[in-house]
Amino acid sequence: MLSTFEHRSFELADVPIVFKPQTDLAILNYICNYIIQNNAVNAEWVEKHVAFKKGVTNIGYGLRPNHPLEKVATNNGYPGEDGKPKGDPNKMEDISFDDFKASSRSTPPRRSPGWSGVPKEQLEELAQMYADPEAQGRVVLDHGFNQHTRGTWVNNMIYNVHLLVGKISEPGNGPFSLTGQPSACGTRARSAPSRTACPPTW
Repeated sequence: MLSTFEHRSFELADVPIVFKPQTDLAILNYICNYIIQNNAVNAEWVEKHVAFKKGVTNIGYGLRPNHPLEKVATNNGYPGEDGKPKGDPNKMEDISFDDFKASSRSTPPRRSPGWSGVPKEQLEELAQMYADPEAQGRVVLDHGFNQHTRGTWVNNMIYNVHLLVGKISEPGNGPFSLTGQPSACGTRARSAPSRTACPPTW
């Protein structure tokens, strides 16, 4: 259980972890790096099913074009001073597994505990759960994860973790997004059509 604060669900957690807000990317990068460095990558599965891509950075925050943070972003797609779009936030290029491996080291894993506020022992225990080929890995995430200031990146990273070990698209394995709007996302989580009247699910 990872959260930015303790709550009642922690009573059921085997490994309850509180992390500093906005540091979940560092935690997920730590897990990816652990999997790679400990030779826990499901190489046969990755070779057969995974294509590695690299996106652009400095994409802004989805704010109004005149916001100071958007003015300095170079790849948000907003018009620049010359009226032309500043880069393409959706641009991707093919990379190799070795490129991905190198990028996972670009954020040194030794810094993750300090940045996240999570002790190294807890991070390692969490990473070992994913690296263990005999253990199932299901991540249930909520709208706080999806509506992150880097929501696309953090979703990509959680899929990266699952794809590296082949724990995806099978019973008990894979990311599962739970979100709270009862008329749309909540009904999806309950396998009910969005036109069905449903009370709030949480």
